[in-house]
Amino acid sequence: MKIKIVLSAILIAYCAQSQAQKINFKWEKDSIGERLIDKIAMSVPVTIENKTYAFQFDLGANATLIYDQCFSDAAFIKSKKIDPTSDAGGHTIFTIDDQSFNIGDYPIKNHKLYGLLNHSQGESCGTVGADVFQGKCLIIDFPKQSITVVNEVDKDMDRKTAFVPMNIVNNKAIIPLKIDGKTYNFLYDSGSSIFPIVSYRQNFDRLITNAKAKDELNIRNFNNPLIVKSVEINTAVQIGDNTFGLKEFWYTEDDFFSFKQDNIDGIIGNIFFMDKTIVIDFRNKRFGIIKK
Repeated sequence: MKIKIVLSAILIAYCAQSQAQKINFKWEKDSIGERLIDKIAMSVPVTIENKTYAFQFDLGANATLIYDQCFSDAAFIKSKKIDPTSDAGGHTIFTIDDQSFNIGDYPIKNHKLYGLLNHSQGESCGTVGADVFQGKCLIIDFPKQSITVVNEVDKDMDRKTAFVPMNIVNNKAIIPLKIDGKTYNFLYDSGSSIFPIVSYRQNFDRLITNAKAKDELNIRNFNNPLIVKSVEINTAVQIGDNTFGLKEFWYTEDDFFSFKQDNIDGIIGNIFFMDKTIVIDFRNKRFGIIKK
């Protein structure tokens, strides 16, 4: 009986491991004005029709997008269907039905792929969004620069992880943050590595008004200009059992990202997690940070 139990445990562990798919990422660097940012975006390899392209890993995007100017010589781009009534960031959207591709070792089959018409963005040929991970668990190991996709987190990792409940809005992960004793709903955006958190003035007007202005950056969102400002603060952000110091608060004057309509208070990026491993469990709607 003991032998059977041991063999069963080994088999279960093997099956769980065999179902895991690995995606390695690398950090891209870029300058905003005179400020060089070494880790501005996470780049992952996407293979379509036996050719590999660099895509940004962006869980703040609800859908995976391609930029058509990267694929002018690809056969599959000829089957695109243009929708002149829809746009993203001012760019016309097209779709490609039943497209298969790989993100690292993670296969996607017969997926409806979205794209931006007449758009290019440097070396990046697209964005890997949250749609392709629904019903899965993502384990993002920032120090090792790896993402593991599994169906379920194993029991050992489950015990080591401090989870908080997570809502899913339009495929995106929304997690509770406590700031100055009040709980807010923040979108986790793996595509945001410049700022610890970002919101808009109306939502945090008292905090912003009473703080000292610090910095201002002119960034681009899908090539559209956006001014983001910061103030100096000295407070803490809590995510469940984890507490992070916050020395600057970034915001836009207006609700540029339309947070309010989705009951979202802002964006939390990667900065708090650079030395950590996090778990985004879309299947069980929870977000976790692995305890060291």
